[in-house]
Amino acid sequence: MTSGKIRVVLDTSILVSALKSKNPERSPAWRILKALVSGEMENYLSDEIWEEMSRVLMELAEGTKREILALQILTLVKRKSIVVQPEPKFSGDAKFIKKLKDPSDAKFFDVTYTAKADYIISENTRHIVQMRDEDTKTYRFDGRKVKILKAKEFVKEIL
Repeated sequence: MTSGKIRVVLDTSILVSALKSKNPERSPAWRILKALVSGEMENYLSDEIWEEMSRVLMELAEGTKREILALQILTLVKRKSIVVQPEPKFSGDAKFIKKLKDPSDAKFFDVTYTAKADYIISENTRHIVQMRDEDTKTYRFDGRKVKILKAKEFVKEIL
């Protein structure tokens, strides 16, 4: 694990946003993927997150001219990410799950916690983004905190 790089966990919604983007030059999701390629940041994922990303992107692109683009995005993310084996810290926490509202999104917090990532980047406002404190844009757990930012916020504040 390299120090000095921005440590992030990308939510599947960022890849979906990149796939659907009509103008990659202006897309915050594409700017984030470029930062991943350039090494400005490190992304962490688990096998479970990878499975979700692969399934969602391929389902969206199936039968369209975006199938190759979906494969390219997935290949880029897989090659440039560090796979961790997270402990299911939040997945088993009933209070946390109740607040999150979608048990399947707990895996992003599990990976964030395990990898000691600084940011979760997500467009999922119904579940992941709503977990943050709106003033600080952070979520606190076990004495640590993670900033939860939407793609546009991350590009503006960090990149």
